[in-house]
Amino acid sequence: MLEKSVINKVDLLNFKDFNNSQIELVYKWRNDPKIAQYMINKSIKWDEHLNFINSLKNSSDKLYFLVYQDSEPIGVISFINIDSQKCEFGLYANPNLRKMGDILMSSIVDYAFNHLKVKEILAKAYANNPKAINLYQKFGFEIYKKSDLMVYFSRKF
Repeated sequence: MLEKSVINKVDLLNFKDFNNSQIELVYKWRNDPKIAQYMINKSIKWDEHLNFINSLKNSSDKLYFLVYQDSEPIGVISFINIDSQKCEFGLYANPNLRKMGDILMSSIVDYAFNHLKVKEILAKAYANNPKAINLYQKFGFEIYKKSDLMVYFSRKF
């Protein structure tokens, strides 16, 4: 089911509602070197991908969306560890597009606070990913912890 985000005029398609071409598209993006380098699991197999998407059907604490703008898929946003107070987000853009971060981040903030109704959003980024770090800070996220590997963020509403 497509959900509308009014702020960015984007459509959010839940991974649970994917057709085969959308499953394949996200699989290709997820394994693209531009995206995979910033993932905990650098490469995923087709069976793992299918099992993950199927697992979302029974999950109440995870949501994954393919984001469309003007009918073009521009990226993926996700929410994990969702509870009544907080959640953690993730995102990645279509590896063939540029400058999608602001649109994806606006969608995350809008959905978390206006649909999930959480009071706090958490995130983490690799310390060697300045684009993500700058994007999160641009959207009001504050660093609350750092390690050599990761930077941890929070934004309260």
